[in-house]
Amino acid sequence: MHQVADAGLLKMDFLGLTNLTILNAAVNLVREHLGEEIDYLNLPPNDEKTFDLLSRGETFGVFQLESSGMRRYIQELRPKRLEDLAAMVALYRPGPMEHIPRFIAASNGEEPIHHPHPDLADLLEDTYGVIVYQDQVLKIAQKFSGYTLGQADIMRKAMGKKIASVMQAERGQFVSGAMSLGYNADEANTVFNLIEPFAGYAFNKAHAICYGTIAYQTAYMKAHYPVPYMTAVLRSAVDNSERIGLASSECAHLGIPLLRPDINFSQSTFSIENVSDGCLGIRFGLANVKNVGHGAVAALIESRDQDNPFVNVEDLCRRANLQNINKRSLECLMKAGAMDDLAPRGSAIAGLEKIIRLAQREQELQASGQTTMFDLFGDQ
Repeated sequence: MHQVADAGLLKMDFLGLTNLTILNAAVNLVREHLGEEIDYLNLPPNDEKTFDLLSRGETFGVFQLESSGMRRYIQELRPKRLEDLAAMVALYRPGPMEHIPRFIAASNGEEPIHHPHPDLADLLEDTYGVIVYQDQVLKIAQKFSGYTLGQADIMRKAMGKKIASVMQAERGQFVSGAMSLGYNADEANTVFNLIEPFAGYAFNKAHAICYGTIAYQTAYMKAHYPVPYMTAVLRSAVDNSERIGLASSECAHLGIPLLRPDINFSQSTFSIENVSDGCLGIRFGLANVKNVGHGAVAALIESRDQDNPFVNVEDLCRRANLQNINKRSLECLMKAGAMDDLAPRGSAIAGLEKIIRLAQREQELQASGQTTMFDLFGDQ
């Protein structure tokens, strides 16, 4: 990346965020099951229900706010606006974290807002006197020492490299510029000392606002549409059993019924199901069972959906194409309870070899165009 910059080219980082996929999936699920259209790019600002959820520390599945440390800080902060979330995202990193307690205390009115100099109050007002963003560093240098914004950014980059000789030259230029604007040397050195350690690790405000916005969007969807949102979160964790376990615990905490996999009701992945009296639950997908993939259950689901639910294990073996499901996958489905409605779990597992032989025999008969006595007599 340094060679690209040295060549005078623009370097950009493009981040692929799973949370954007989760948001899109949640919106689609809301449309499908609740008949509502949600535009998560234009949500109501400062939604009370959303900030109540954050203030309670219910941040699992909320972008950037999941860690135990961040959850504690968000509970203490009791955010009231998007800008609070953006500032926390920017501050929650090694270095800036030491300023979080002062930011929270000033935000909650527990201690007075302190500005490094009265003339900088308008630049730091939104962040309660705490320097949070690169933009603030640039504007402080512009206002306090007469830098252009371009010169201020060069100074910021120099500060980030921590080269002693360069820093000494920058300090001299900053102090002389401040004195030419009427400030004394002590005031100039105090402000320089404040921004010097900060310049190397600060987020720019646009980045922090974007991240804060996604945090708000995910929190809003979780607060207002918990079942569709948690379904989307579970779908995104399809190859991460630890994540699925954490999401399952969160569903229990939220009072969302999490239904076992079922050969007659489950889709390939997590799906929403009407439990009773309009109460929605989340049904485990068949492919979410260990050692069972989407390819293994696709034909099974297709057979079930085209005809009727399976009535017993024999019916399953006769109707469903089990060629893509090996013994291990079938056993895992049984152990996970996916066939509990077809046969007692213990009996099904004990008779696994016979079930596989029966299924293979049925497939061979179908492939050869032959039929069985039972087919001739039909359902009777």
